[in-house]
Amino acid sequence: MFSSIILISILALVMGLWIYEKLLGKSLQLNLTKSEAYNQSLIQYIKSLSSQKALSENIQSLLELVMKLISAKGLVLRLENLPERALLESCYQLGDISLEKLKANLKGKTKKDEKDKLFSNIEKNGISIGYFYAELKEEGNEEWLKKIIAMMINQIFFFLENHSLQRELKEDTIRFFGEIQKGWVPNIENFLKGFKVSARSIPSSQFNGDFYDSIRIDDHHCALVLSDVATKGLSSLLISGMCRAAIRSLVDHIRSPLVILCRLNEVLYPEICGKTIISLIYLFIDEKLNTVTMARAGHEMPIFCRKGKIEKIDLPGICLGIDEGKIFNKMVKEHELKLQSGDFLLLFTDGLVEAVNKEGAFFGRERAEKIVQEMSEKDPDIVLSAIVEQLKLFCKETAPFDDVTLLALSKN
Repeated sequence: MFSSIILISILALVMGLWIYEKLLGKSLQLNLTKSEAYNQSLIQYIKSLSSQKALSENIQSLLELVMKLISAKGLVLRLENLPERALLESCYQLGDISLEKLKANLKGKTKKDEKDKLFSNIEKNGISIGYFYAELKEEGNEEWLKKIIAMMINQIFFFLENHSLQRELKEDTIRFFGEIQKGWVPNIENFLKGFKVSARSIPSSQFNGDFYDSIRIDDHHCALVLSDVATKGLSSLLISGMCRAAIRSLVDHIRSPLVILCRLNEVLYPEICGKTIISLIYLFIDEKLNTVTMARAGHEMPIFCRKGKIEKIDLPGICLGIDEGKIFNKMVKEHELKLQSGDFLLLFTDGLVEAVNKEGAFFGRERAEKIVQEMSEKDPDIVLSAIVEQLKLFCKETAPFDDVTLLALSKN
């Protein structure tokens, strides 16, 4: 079934733009309040799905969500020639639209460069069954918007085919959001010049509370991020999206990992205080100078190996969301590594060291350090594969209770 991966990506993009505006002097708190409203809209939509409702009510809820996500002034959905038509209203309209513009679209008399509206024919098995039309409050990315509409149409088809299956209805929708999170995973192969980098992620449930990201800042500077959101389920996906968008908005203006984390805590604290905490480690990489500058917010301390020996890194810091900044800003420090050929750096979430076997023993940091020490001269991808294999052998039949994410970097 067609995935709606783009749905939350749009949400993350919108949140990022809001935070970017704040960096230019607009109200940050107002922007995050809006992003939280979008998060709540998504959660409310999933909760509202019910086989006890008429199909038209479920479709109405879907259209209300779409209207918010694409920032529409108004929209129209017209459905025709369906065998299920007795169960549906033939036309849905939300908000205000221009009948003249709608008629022009139906007749094909519109300009291709008009980006303040959307029009899409709806087909099923090659047969036209209606259309969707929306007028936007502001111009949007055409490709993203089209994929939002494709998600909406696919969801409508699912309603038609499964209108008596309440549990399957909700589970299928939740699967959509799980696929959305997979769409966030960056392609880090050949991402860095002069370095090798690899990553692995092993979720313990449908929604991964961990996330990593790679950001190209300019021709010679990059950032790597690894984070663990304490909340599980759909909430972890939404908070991860907010955190990821905030970081991507900050990196264009701020180079210092210390300042990035302090600003990130300032941004997120009002929204997550009392709800969850986030551990995170941020790396700023200078490919010309071969330096890695890092700062840590309560995350697991990285493992650094040079010439076959583990070297301790002093990197204090507390989690995001604990304190509004008075303590956080004093606790977080930066550390710079001047990397040499053969140096190996491993970042990981606590799911690795806290993994438990049937005897109740922890996998622990020492096991991870031993693997890195013995294999640091090998490609990061090989090292991570070895860690994952050792973890599986250690846990055996014991199901993981936490997500595990690994991010490795070595100097050529």
